[in-house]
Amino acid sequence: MKTLRCSADLDRTRDLVHEELMDVDRLRDIWAQHRRSQSPDVREAAWKELAHRRVREWGAGPALEELMVSLAAGGAAGRPITAAFVVQLSERIGDLSPDSPSRPRRGPLDSEQALRVARAAAAPVHPVVRAARTYAECVTVLDEREPPDEAGTHVWALPWVLASLTLRRADFPPLLPDPLSPPPWVGLGPDERLVELSRHFARMTTGALLEELSWTSEPATEPHTPASSLATVIRRRVLDYVRSCRESVALILRSLDPESHTSVYSGGSDGSEPGTTASEVADTLLTPGAAHWWTALELSADGASLRLFVVVQEVGRPNTGVLAVTAHARITTPEGTRDALRMSGTDDVAVMPTDSADDRWPRVHDLVDEAVSRAMRTLTQV
Repeated sequence: MKTLRCSADLDRTRDLVHEELMDVDRLRDIWAQHRRSQSPDVREAAWKELAHRRVREWGAGPALEELMVSLAAGGAAGRPITAAFVVQLSERIGDLSPDSPSRPRRGPLDSEQALRVARAAAAPVHPVVRAARTYAECVTVLDEREPPDEAGTHVWALPWVLASLTLRRADFPPLLPDPLSPPPWVGLGPDERLVELSRHFARMTTGALLEELSWTSEPATEPHTPASSLATVIRRRVLDYVRSCRESVALILRSLDPESHTSVYSGGSDGSEPGTTASEVADTLLTPGAAHWWTALELSADGASLRLFVVVQEVGRPNTGVLAVTAHARITTPEGTRDALRMSGTDDVAVMPTDSADDRWPRVHDLVDEAVSRAMRTLTQV
């Protein structure tokens, strides 16, 4: 029975991967159309800025930044990923300076190991799944050579560079690791690991597409146009659901601190926003200056206060019709103010112009649940 149940769970996860790959393809079509409206110089400037930022967020140094940018250039991205190329790339990464997370350092891959990775990079599957296969095979090879240290396998540069290049060859934005969301690996069998990695990479690719759609050289003038009908429905559902969460949250907080306080309020770029809320929300927008609408859950207990924002926002300049639903929170204690959620780009929900609110509500519902759960955990552990 346990085996059958695991098999059914794996089949269900495969279905979820298929659904997320369909979303990736739809968003990529919008990204490609949006990119065609930009000049080559603008596209190049966008890619370079985003690439440098992603590498810095990863914690790597200038050497890896330059390597990633050079590999993602038009000519280099079209180069086949052969065994000889994998060996050459492993040599280049092995020579990077100590400020790069390029472990392990026991020499380049041999020809047999490189061939295994090259075969994974040539698999006739969806580019996102191919990138996940490439990543998995490369990590497996490296793990056989040198077991990971406490930092884990997700900090190794070679698997990420190869997976990123695999996506670039299929005209997708390249990927780099998100420090807040390491790939699933430990405790999974090979089949389950590949399925979970494919799902994780699909969400990372969605985040990369949203980020590239959102890039603009200058912040847009703050719009004051009415929300689309889709945005209106989603923001209303978010507000109603956060209000429903408030009751249970308030009950928990009162059991810990009878003087605790909870409140829910909302606003957006099409109306006045109280106090410093406008700037606090604006700093988290994917597209600077884009139209947005937010719901806030404010909590205070035992001398600490927390404000959680769930934001429905337009993506792209000019507007692409895509919406993103994101969440962030800040907690203030006597020691200062800090991030309270540690949400990653893989948690964001993309809403396509052809979606209905019902299509995306399960994902938005899960995002709000996760954000409220993390917010409560942070506040009660102060």
